[in-house]
Amino acid sequence: MIGRRINERYKLIRPIGGGGMADVYLAKDLILDRHVAVKMLKSQFSKNEEFIRRFHREAEAATSLSHENIVSIYDVGEENDLYYIVMEYVEGQTLKEYIQSSGVLSVEETVRILKQISEAVKHAHDNHIVHRDVKPQNILMSVNGQAKVTDFGIARAISEATITHTNSILGSVHYLSPEQARGGQVTYKSDLYSLGIIAYEMLTGSVPFKGDTAVTIALKHLQEPLPELRTTAVPNSVKNMITRLTAKKPIDRFNSAGALLEDLRTVLDSSRRSERLLEWTAENDEETKKMPAVFPEGRGSDPETIVHTKTSSGGEGEKVSSKPNRKKKWILPVLIAVLLTLSAFIWLPGLLHVDEIAVPEVSGQHADAAAEQLENLDLEVERAYRESTDTADNHVISVQPDEGTTVKVGSTVRLVISENDASMEVPDVTGLSEEEAESQLEAFDNVSVSYETVSEQEGGIVLDQEPSAGQTVMPSETTVMLTVAEREVVSIGNLFGMTEEEVEESFEGVPYVTVRFTEEYDESMSEGRVIEQDPPRGTEISESTTVMVTLSGGPEPGPAVASAEVPFSVQVPENDNGRSYQIEIQVIDDENETPVEVINEEITASTEFDVPMTVEEGSTGYLILYVNGEEFDASPYEYSYEEVQSYSPDE
Repeated sequence: MIGRRINERYKLIRPIGGGGMADVYLAKDLILDRHVAVKMLKSQFSKNEEFIRRFHREAEAATSLSHENIVSIYDVGEENDLYYIVMEYVEGQTLKEYIQSSGVLSVEETVRILKQISEAVKHAHDNHIVHRDVKPQNILMSVNGQAKVTDFGIARAISEATITHTNSILGSVHYLSPEQARGGQVTYKSDLYSLGIIAYEMLTGSVPFKGDTAVTIALKHLQEPLPELRTTAVPNSVKNMITRLTAKKPIDRFNSAGALLEDLRTVLDSSRRSERLLEWTAENDEETKKMPAVFPEGRGSDPETIVHTKTSSGGEGEKVSSKPNRKKKWILPVLIAVLLTLSAFIWLPGLLHVDEIAVPEVSGQHADAAAEQLENLDLEVERAYRESTDTADNHVISVQPDEGTTVKVGSTVRLVISENDASMEVPDVTGLSEEEAESQLEAFDNVSVSYETVSEQEGGIVLDQEPSAGQTVMPSETTVMLTVAEREVVSIGNLFGMTEEEVEESFEGVPYVTVRFTEEYDESMSEGRVIEQDPPRGTEISESTTVMVTLSGGPEPGPAVASAEVPFSVQVPENDNGRSYQIEIQVIDDENETPVEVINEEITASTEFDVPMTVEEGSTGYLILYVNGEEFDASPYEYSYEEVQSYSPDE
């Protein structure tokens, strides 16, 4: 595909991403002379006419969105059953990649990014577009830190056309709202639920619900509460915001993206940081579905059709309003719903079957060893602490559910762990590796690690600690904060199309990097601009590296050409007493493959002629002399490139 021109306008340069349904290429818009991203549907989807129709409809609707935090859609088209969307090219990485490389984002950065995503979602909702698939993979982070949401409307085309793809489902189910998981109506608040899951992932580095299958994860969205954010670094106001966003029932979430933005504007205010935590009651979490009653004809009543009338005696009576059309309108959908529900009971048990396992005996074990044993059985672990003089510190007192109880794979097992509040001195861990320091601080429940970028010192070494060594503290009440050296990692950017000066400026002040330039002829890139780089874009380095940059030398020139008027002398005998001679001179050179007459004159005395001739380097020109119509010499006169060049006026 590389080098292919789509509709004679978009030249594909290189692949830059893709997924289960489409491939994405960096391309050059040859008309507007700019880089764009071209998303091309994979061939297996081009035969589904219903999907293609909806794909066009939703993509074209998304072109109406214009916002700084939304990836702009420039064009939607098709060529030879190849369906594509042309979008704004955002240089950077996805939010998913950003979280994976960062580990855990700070509260401040999380709020900053969430504000930008929420602004994008609000703009879409204001234009009556629900995204349906908000996830970090669909959020691009530009090199300047700006978040841009992409793929608006495309999820709806996928779902409505009943096209499924395993990788797409597994990638999205982590952020799926409960109503989507159960196949219910998708609303604006479904996007808000996904925003809450994304906020949780930014703060913890992982998604809240995990499992081996999409069904397992979807069930957790439906049944399990969001795992608690067990860190003092996140203020209560932020925890409450995430709790509201991820409420199981849409009615308990923020009313709109605009309401969420209002909350985000004050969520980090000092007056709100310690606000009371929200707790959903069992009533809040109840998901019982109520089905309207269906009255067989002739029995019961439809409450909405009963009206009061006056009887002839002046008393009140009742009569049934004859509105058969209205009744039929709601009976049919209800009957369909009942049939669908009955069908679900037939096939859902097999689809939703989850293996069971007995809770092992872990009482008396060290908490970490017990947790590891449970997690190896695909059980989720929740820890609770209680003072105990009978059980060693940080060892398991009891298990809930009880040991031996059969539970579903993926269920949560609660470990009750001993906590003996004996004070102790903080050990000195500066100079140790991060792993050694955490081992030394095993008695402390909370160890917070932050990283300080260094370019000279070895990475992974503890630079500082708080509290300082020797202080006497209660381990259960103290958070030890470690500052660990992190070797600065430099990511090589995309140099394609830059000038030599721009390349040097981009590496100004960047450690480890030395740049060397070479040049090659290239017909597709302007002279002096980058056509290749090694290492490629996105390569991360933390040691001295030479970046080889190849600049375009422009189109390869042809051979050197010498053009000159070559002097040629024709001698006439002195004793010819004024006799005349008809002189004709023909030339064969690199402009004339066959003899061409360049001079035709009558002379009576010796004459020197200036004969025009063009000869390429390595080639030869020829001069043929005719006197009175006859060739003067059997062999033409030869002129090399060097000889012609010697007569050039520039020489």
